[in-house]
Amino acid sequence: MMKHPANVVSLSGGKDSTAMLLMLLERGEPVADVVFFDTGWEFPEMYEHLEKLEAFTGLKITRLRPRMPVDMETDKSPFDWMFSEYPVARRGTRQVHMIGRGWPNAPVRWCTGRKRDALHAHFLALTHRSGLELPLRQCIGFAADERHRLDGVTKKNSAYCVQRYPLVEWGVTEADALAYCYKRGFTWGGLYHFFSRVSCFCCPLQPLDELRTLRGYFPDLWQRMLTMESWLPENRRRFKDSSVSALDARFAEEADNG
Repeated sequence: MMKHPANVVSLSGGKDSTAMLLMLLERGEPVADVVFFDTGWEFPEMYEHLEKLEAFTGLKITRLRPRMPVDMETDKSPFDWMFSEYPVARRGTRQVHMIGRGWPNAPVRWCTGRKRDALHAHFLALTHRSGLELPLRQCIGFAADERHRLDGVTKKNSAYCVQRYPLVEWGVTEADALAYCYKRGFTWGGLYHFFSRVSCFCCPLQPLDELRTLRGYFPDLWQRMLTMESWLPENRRRFKDSSVSALDARFAEEADNG
């Protein structure tokens, strides 16, 4: 059986990775797999976007999900459980020193770590699929005007997988990518009119103005964040430089003062 170079698309679902996938196909490059890591914290519009993308391309998107202990009894989704109930041990020991990982932050992006580990395991499994030429090419959707992000990336190239940045190769900027997607009918239900990024709705790393927008235009999601905060002890509710409830009070006061 003839083997062919295998592009495997890491799909966040946003404008850049979506444009990357569509452009690869438009250029006639083979795509062996499209992989999306579902945190369970996505905007509802993102799931609609994925279904539309599958229908448009004819490709089935592989959806990876966080794993949790099989003997764990909880009504919460995996990331909600990790956020509020996961027993965190001190490094190098089995001594549990807190329950729940809490809100991610810039130094401790535990959510990103879970995604990275799941993708690594999936890519390793793909190396056993017949007909694929190694190394696999993991296509990552950094845009051309994000080239600076490559400076801080630890490239984990190996005999079975190398990282590739097609939009950087082709000189496609973030604005180019969004315009390209809009032209093909992908609008994310208008999310990009409100947000610069459309990843997890509860991400503490998003700008304050966008959190204010989230509260104003997506009240159900904001209420969910308040509920999530209530799962944490009061001394561990730090969200950005405050807490969700404190931001809620601040935004309400701003609205009242108009």
